[in-house]
Amino acid sequence: MLAGATGDLGSLIADALMDNPEVRLRVLVRPQSVAKAASLRARGAEIVEVDLEDRDNDALLEEAVSGAFCVISAIQGGPDVIIHAQLRLLEAARRAGVRRFIASNFSYNIFGLDHGDNINSDDRRAFARAAEEAKGDVELVQIQIGAFLDRKVLFGFLGAFDIEEGRAFLWGDGNEAMDFTTYADTALFTAEAAVDEATLPSVFEVAGETLDFHGLVKAYEEGSGISVKVERMGTLADLDEEIERRRHAEPDNIFAWLSLMYWRAMLSGKARLRSVANSRYPQIAPVGVAEYVRREGL
Repeated sequence: MLAGATGDLGSLIADALMDNPEVRLRVLVRPQSVAKAASLRARGAEIVEVDLEDRDNDALLEEAVSGAFCVISAIQGGPDVIIHAQLRLLEAARRAGVRRFIASNFSYNIFGLDHGDNINSDDRRAFARAAEEAKGDVELVQIQIGAFLDRKVLFGFLGAFDIEEGRAFLWGDGNEAMDFTTYADTALFTAEAAVDEATLPSVFEVAGETLDFHGLVKAYEEGSGISVKVERMGTLADLDEEIERRRHAEPDNIFAWLSLMYWRAMLSGKARLRSVANSRYPQIAPVGVAEYVRREGL
């Protein structure tokens, strides 16, 4: 069963699962999102309407996950969604005797960060702590993939590059290894993990490519054929100060400073994956940075 199937990543996970002829997919969607799941219904997926944020829906949730081998959560949002709604889904899975629950993590190493380093990661760690108490016999799996190798994330939201002007922005020395994985490859690994009969590690890490900042710039140049000018923005301590300056100036505008929290965690090395296990599913050949840039024409 998959929750969050109409989102960017969730839709790709759904497609990857539907490509497996042995999978029977049940999709959990909010009533207002049913129309977005029409293509999955047409392919044979079972669509179940439940609002995860409705606290009166526990019985419906348990019925929705009943009989599932694995529940995948690809839901996104603030703490009401990531912590509370997701816990209700996990608890329903426990009551229904579900074997495995894949949480909506799909990020870098959130467990390497300190509280306050990234507010989104704080929410996911809070869920992980609560989930350990709530899971019962359910096998709880956190999939970590680094940063999304995507035009909207690595080459957009993260603020690492200005593609139009051919610039990249460096805080610190840029020598720490960082991990990058496409949405598509994340979906493929998740679909395989969902049906794996063997026990999975509680934290399952995969990566398309691991590079330091300088290697990342070279990979972009190789894939695009464009020379990039690196602008040194200051030390990591300077980056800390810039984040605090932006938060003080615009405390309610999360988009003014959240991207720098992600970039800081990566450049510092705190968010690096520690046990990449791509070899578990050798049939997946993940895409690297240069190849992605070349394919996308960035």
